[in-house]
Amino acid sequence: MITVIGVGNAPEDLTLKARDAIERAAAVAVKTQKTPALKAVKKAVVSMDDIFQSADDFDSLDRKIAERLIDLENKNGSVAYCTDGDGLTDGIALALKEQGAAFEIIRGVGGGAQNPCSAKLTMTAYCAVELKPYIDSGAALEIIEIGDRFIAGELKLYLSEYYDAEQEVVMYRNGKSEKTTLENIDRAEKYDITTALFIDGDSSLGKKRCGVADLVRMMNRLTAPDGCPWDKAQTHESIRSNLIEEAYEAVDAIDAKDTDALREEIGDVLLQAVFHCDIASRTGEFTLNDAVTELCNKLYFRHTHIFGSDRAKESDEALKFWENAKAEEKKYVSLYDILTRLPKGFPSLLKAQKAYKKVVKADRASYDGVKDITEAELQTALFELVKRAAKSGIDAETALNKAVEEYIGEFEK
Repeated sequence: MITVIGVGNAPEDLTLKARDAIERAAAVAVKTQKTPALKAVKKAVVSMDDIFQSADDFDSLDRKIAERLIDLENKNGSVAYCTDGDGLTDGIALALKEQGAAFEIIRGVGGGAQNPCSAKLTMTAYCAVELKPYIDSGAALEIIEIGDRFIAGELKLYLSEYYDAEQEVVMYRNGKSEKTTLENIDRAEKYDITTALFIDGDSSLGKKRCGVADLVRMMNRLTAPDGCPWDKAQTHESIRSNLIEEAYEAVDAIDAKDTDALREEIGDVLLQAVFHCDIASRTGEFTLNDAVTELCNKLYFRHTHIFGSDRAKESDEALKFWENAKAEEKKYVSLYDILTRLPKGFPSLLKAQKAYKKVVKADRASYDGVKDITEAELQTALFELVKRAAKSGIDAETALNKAVEEYIGEFEK
């Protein structure tokens, strides 16, 4: 059996369970002899430092370490592999799993800092820079193995999306700690595998930099029992028009190529989505995570040219695969079925154009005999019809919507 043991970042981080597993193991391997926590291990060890020098990248490093651990297990029967941090963020566990090896993990405390938060995210610097996982600054963050100045600089750029430049951080190296700011994490004198970063969690609602999790916390506060009377009183129906209004304002910003306005309006659209999820959560309908899960599953299922066997070289091909997957998902059985599922709240002009395009795509109509028109000609013709409708006392929106419904009805049979 191979036991992956998280030994933390300081001698006092080694747990009693981990110490007992090390003492019982027939062989003990360490990721590096530079790990400060190993001062507490009173046993001969096999170091992986030589593999660090020969590996081309982290994937090959993990694979080679896993192969050596399996070899040690075959020769000795049991192996304790000691690694920095909590043991969960090391890629060795995944590498062992891929090679079919039997192993267990004894989780370490993951850091030498006192953590007042109940939640903490721990990751290697390599994972943070390469994979860029989402960070909730409301939880404490620990990043280990900041091996050089370059990766520290990349890390600073990434973390600047979530924290202010003057955010206080704690840097660790060889068991020693130093307080500094996020702006200065790439200005230390030395870096090695023992270098780590700790940022305390801050779930307050007045920070200079915020993430989606902060928006959710803000919404929860506003609709709490002692929250805002107006926010608490809203329903899906009462803020229905807000969603449409904010979407139109975002479109206006796009059309105006106004980046500052778009940043604000997209935020307002996001607020509406979170607001509806908050209402749904309080009424027992669904949660934000439910909505996000359904969205991710939809994106995965409909991108068959990315996650499936289909291949698309052009956007038209990609759209075709998307439509096919959507038809399968929605269980469309006829063109009429497709047309009747167009949103009832669509403006009639948008609905008319979408309906006709879908009919043409289904080869039930064509553009043969339809004359081309310029945008200026279209504008003139449409406005002329609107003026005539107004003069005749006819509601143009209602009239066109009735025409579209009659057109869709022709495909019922």
